[in-house]
Amino acid sequence: MSSPPDRPDLHVIDIFMMSIKCGNCDTYQTIVKFQKGAEKNVYTYECDNEICDPNVTRTLVEVPKHLDNSTRRAEELPYYEKDESPEEGEPSD
Repeated sequence: MSSPPDRPDLHVIDIFMMSIKCGNCDTYQTIVKFQKGAEKNVYTYECDNEICDPNVTRTLVEVPKHLDNSTRRAEELPYYEKDESPEEGEPSD
């Protein structure tokens, strides 16, 4: 039996299909911030309780832009602050 051909278009990361669990309180963290970068996007997670100090247990997940399948959805969430600088390839006014 032969293996299926490699499909690079299927090699993506959907951040909203992942769970991030805190090693301190053993509960799942909530996404609280999204930042678009030049080469990678950064998703910030924190515990949603009074047990953990976010400065200690905060989790940053960096996703290479070319693999990130979640950007459009993340931009629609309330914690996203749109960068006013033009994106790559976009004309500036």
